[in-house]
Amino acid sequence: MKFIDRERESEILAREWGNRPSFVVLYGRRRVGKTRLLREFSKDKRAFFFTFPEAVKTLQMTEFKKALSDFLGDGLILKLETDNWLDLLTYLAERIDDSLIVLDEFTYAIKSDRKILSDLQRVWDGILSEKDVMLVVSGSLLGMIWDDVLSHASPLYGRRMRSIHLKPLDYTNSLKFFKDPGYGIRVYMLVGGIPPYLRLASRYESIEKFVRGEFLSDYGFFYDEPYVILSEELRELKTYFSILRAMASGNRRLEETANFVGLPARSVYPYVETLMRLGLIKKEIPILGSRKATLYSIADPSLLTWFTLTYPQLDQISLGTAKLDNLYKVLSVRFEELAREFLVIKRPIEFEKIGRWWYRGEEIDIVAVRGGTAHLIDVKWKDLGKKDAERVLKVLERKSKLVRFEGGFKLGLIARRVEGKEEFRSRGYTVWDMEDVLRGGGPSPHPSSNQFLSSGALAKLR
Repeated sequence: MKFIDRERESEILAREWGNRPSFVVLYGRRRVGKTRLLREFSKDKRAFFFTFPEAVKTLQMTEFKKALSDFLGDGLILKLETDNWLDLLTYLAERIDDSLIVLDEFTYAIKSDRKILSDLQRVWDGILSEKDVMLVVSGSLLGMIWDDVLSHASPLYGRRMRSIHLKPLDYTNSLKFFKDPGYGIRVYMLVGGIPPYLRLASRYESIEKFVRGEFLSDYGFFYDEPYVILSEELRELKTYFSILRAMASGNRRLEETANFVGLPARSVYPYVETLMRLGLIKKEIPILGSRKATLYSIADPSLLTWFTLTYPQLDQISLGTAKLDNLYKVLSVRFEELAREFLVIKRPIEFEKIGRWWYRGEEIDIVAVRGGTAHLIDVKWKDLGKKDAERVLKVLERKSKLVRFEGGFKLGLIARRVEGKEEFRSRGYTVWDMEDVLRGGGPSPHPSSNQFLSSGALAKLR
């Protein structure tokens, strides 16, 4: 498969290669593309590349010796009898120079023997830091990377020159996996920018077939994928699953989630904090609102889809009677996030901060603020006729009067399709639809109407 994106990360790695000796930590969730990135980076270099298997220490050391023997052309290492990583790492360090060393899935080694942390520290301090080498340590177990590799309690603390948190692809690069961008953008909304997920979906011709084949089948890839992801990082899976299920069901306040789970809020919060730390859920505070009005939601798209479509229908899936009824719900939630991503990446308007606003049951999907101007934008996963769009903007105008903001407002909307969007733009509204998202923008409002208006002057746009 063609290697997609990762230009920024590749440039950072290249700079570190040019400033040897260098020690880099690369980390990110499973399947995000760490190994592929490192393979691409190592292609034109003399590289010792070892991926630790998820196995006991003895097997890991045996495999390491085989890889080291092949790299050095030295069969003697196979005869070395040791149960100490320090011996093997020292053997490598003393015989290597002008090279790249990649220790991939290093967290599996830590799981088998935490002493490897201090052994690697001794080898780096005593040998490798004086040589023309670049050492890259990568791992998928995020909790272990933070606690055992990056934290100041780690033996490796202070040694790394760079740490790179590899994130999923954005929507513009995710679309490169698909011939049909309309299909591709819906896949992205369901599973996010994880390359293997996107490649799998590219085999299908429609969202319905993809969801039925991979989410609503007991032979589907995503049928047990969340168990694999969560079980690697977490214990007490039942409690974590209950929290995620609560949030997928719309319980976004901590107290609501606690009631759903059946535990006091103070008992639930440590679990919530762990899920936030892993990037599986997110915490939101309303922009231009009270910091006390905190909401939580699932941040990982594939988990949101799974907990909305798959988990509630496990019995029906086994009987072959699962339905697609909640597919619209997932797409609707994710379209709001896609709309915000579109504004951040393509910048059809300028802003300094962006977020959502809510107050006493009222909500505005996107608020983008720059200086004395706030863009208030409603997001609808539906096709809007002119009258429908007028109604949406009228409701938004009413909500604007509740927003505490000293400056002026500009109103807008983002929908799947908007009839007459050019006319709305000529009247000063910021309007986009899926055509603009896929194409990459769309014009700003008509210059003659591009002034910023106070809430009292909004009606004059009509």
